[in-house]
Amino acid sequence: MTDANASIETFQADMARASTFEVEDIFWGYKIRAGHGAPFSVMFGQALSFFFGVCMLTAALGILVLPALFFDGDLGVMRVGSIALLGAGAVYLLWFASRGTQTEIHVDKSIEEIREVVSNRAGRPTIVGAYEFNAIGGVFIEENPENGFSQLLLRYRNTDQVVAVAEGTTAQLIPLRDQLAVDLLGDNKTSYPRVA
Repeated sequence: MTDANASIETFQADMARASTFEVEDIFWGYKIRAGHGAPFSVMFGQALSFFFGVCMLTAALGILVLPALFFDGDLGVMRVGSIALLGAGAVYLLWFASRGTQTEIHVDKSIEEIREVVSNRAGRPTIVGAYEFNAIGGVFIEENPENGFSQLLLRYRNTDQVVAVAEGTTAQLIPLRDQLAVDLLGDNKTSYPRVA
């Protein structure tokens, strides 16, 4: 009896922990937001990209405008080339800096597709990857002993490639795993193998 009580208390403690993911129903299916922030390295990289993008844009504008103020000459080939290179680099860096850091998984039941989406700071989505339902080979939970959380993963076909869907306690992820298994695999099982 004590083992049963201990497992019930563990289950209740897992459910009481705040969920780090969120599921939003949409008319075409549902969105799963991971809920955890981006790694520091990504945020630092975006800050550096913004800084260097602004520097390159300023340099390109300086090459374009300043010599025309002091000299009465036309734009040379070298100036046009350097403006184009600096401008293209600035646009790319500023685009990367404006990309969002929160990933979402969109389960679109109407066209039977899963999309990995990153929304930028203005809310516009960028599709990172798209998979048909029949390309998903499995839905499983992998435990992470380091932080006490588990990850819900989708296996692409029967390869080692996985798509991370959500992170939370095992008790919080089980209903979502079961729902995804029914939607993607047409499977009504209640237990699935875990990968260590």
